[in-house]
Amino acid sequence: MKKDEIVVMNIPLDKIDGNPENDKLFSMRSVDHLAKIIDEEGYTTPIEVYKKKNGRYEITSGHRRYQAMKLLGQKEIPCYIHAGYKTEMEKDRKLLSSNIATRRLSPLEMANAISFYKQILKKENFKGNTRQKIAEYFNISESNVFRYEVLLKLIPELQEFCKKPQFPYSSLRQAASLTKEEQRQLYNELIRLEADTKNISEDEVEKDEIVFSRTRIEQIINGKIRAKENAKKQEELIDDDFPMPKPVEEDSNDLTDLIIKDDSEEVISIETIIENNLAEESSVNLTGFDQCITTLNEYRKSAKSIADKKAVLDKIAELKKALEKLEKSL
Repeated sequence: MKKDEIVVMNIPLDKIDGNPENDKLFSMRSVDHLAKIIDEEGYTTPIEVYKKKNGRYEITSGHRRYQAMKLLGQKEIPCYIHAGYKTEMEKDRKLLSSNIATRRLSPLEMANAISFYKQILKKENFKGNTRQKIAEYFNISESNVFRYEVLLKLIPELQEFCKKPQFPYSSLRQAASLTKEEQRQLYNELIRLEADTKNISEDEVEKDEIVFSRTRIEQIINGKIRAKENAKKQEELIDDDFPMPKPVEEDSNDLTDLIIKDDSEEVISIETIIENNLAEESSVNLTGFDQCITTLNEYRKSAKSIADKKAVLDKIAELKKALEKLEKSL
């Protein structure tokens, strides 16, 4: 068979295989409705297949029609048979284009299709603006490309909602910034809201029949994001009021960590600290040393933020002098 030659013939259903990628990308929703239409009005449009090396056929376009005919108990199906593909990428492109052209994709199907097309571009070593190329291929805006891609970052339970073509998918874009646990809480809250609205238990909620308001979903998500941000700010306030000293590594030779500051951001002389503690008492009371060590540890975080390398080196020299002086006095 020549490359551009197309033959039409009836082929037994049990000799036809589906494209494995199709099941990953596109759902078989409403197959029973399609079967009913075919049963009442007859079969009109052949599916597209090509013959494989093992003698079997693989579907290029028409997976739902194929499943509908199986559901009706038919033994054969009319098919367009073409010569096949030179490369896997050529076959993948055909799978995408045929589904985009013949059916309305759900938000999740569109997200999967975009991801699949991005893989094709990568295999083809595409060097241009990927998002712009995707937008052109699917005839959507670049911002919509981003909105669809975000859906793949959601937990499976939330993705299930996006299998409905009418679902306000863009309302979930901010949910991708939540942790998986927070997304599960969001999912449970949506189910609980539906149960309360219909005055039924959460177990009785038919998830396929839920109709959500875009505004309501966004309100719930924004509430969770604000609560998360407020909790983070509260933690930062607590950290500022009660700074926790960083532990000192026993084997650390990093003397720059010992550069310290007081609350007024003035650099305190380490030598002065040590000398003052020595002058207070000549007894073996080591409380002053303990306090000095505690003070140094408390200011380690501030020391790390010093950008003036010269000041750091000067303080290292001052520290060495103070330690030498202390050692000689013992």
